[in-house]
Amino acid sequence: MLVFCVSSLSFGEERWQNDAYIQDSFIKIALEREYKETKFPKLIRWTQPIKLFFESDSGDASLQKELLSVHAQHLSHITGVPINFTNDPKRANIFVIFTDYDNVENKVRQYIGDPEKIRTALNEAICLGNFRRNGRYEITKGSIIIPVDYARRKARFLDCIVEEITQLMGLPNDSNDVFPSVFNDVSVDTYLSPLDYILLKALYSSHLKPGMNVEQTKAAFNNVLKELHANKDIENAAQRVQQYSLKTYLGD
Repeated sequence: MLVFCVSSLSFGEERWQNDAYIQDSFIKIALEREYKETKFPKLIRWTQPIKLFFESDSGDASLQKELLSVHAQHLSHITGVPINFTNDPKRANIFVIFTDYDNVENKVRQYIGDPEKIRTALNEAICLGNFRRNGRYEITKGSIIIPVDYARRKARFLDCIVEEITQLMGLPNDSNDVFPSVFNDVSVDTYLSPLDYILLKALYSSHLKPGMNVEQTKAAFNNVLKELHANKDIENAAQRVQQYSLKTYLGD
């Protein structure tokens, strides 16, 4: 007796290119939270240009700013959100701080708030990212703190740069169910994966709006997928994610 196995994937299609898998991954990464339970999660994203304030008191500051700049422009290229540096902290809406491990809590007090309120993240995470949003669920401010010595010791220095600012675009959760992705804590991805590219394109689709709940996001997501297919963003994600990427810049 012949037995045929039927797959929901088309021939030549990777799992991360499957519509249902993309939608499920998006819900997990965009509408769930890693360290804070949210009973009624809503979609968040930027609606204004991003101004980065860079500060370093540990390691090679020029290299750190260079790597940060390349990745920021990669994110801008994918999402359409303008991202530039400012030397004026009053004009900044994302603060990126490179420091030593022993100085992390001081930087948390300066740029985020009471360390005890994020004690779980401080105890578990190698680097930290934090954001604020307004009543319209638009992200208005963010802070990233990278302990250079500790991140290098854990071989996660580049990962911290890539993942933290990418999450601050509006994809704040990690999930081991989403693969391949920088949002998967057990994966080996240092740079944005093709799936990450798709999730970022989806997040800034005109079919989605800040403040959408899970049901509203799912209802609109079919149009998001149609748009991504029409633009060949899903089919060509493996190539397009490399354009202007940090991976390409470093020649990895």
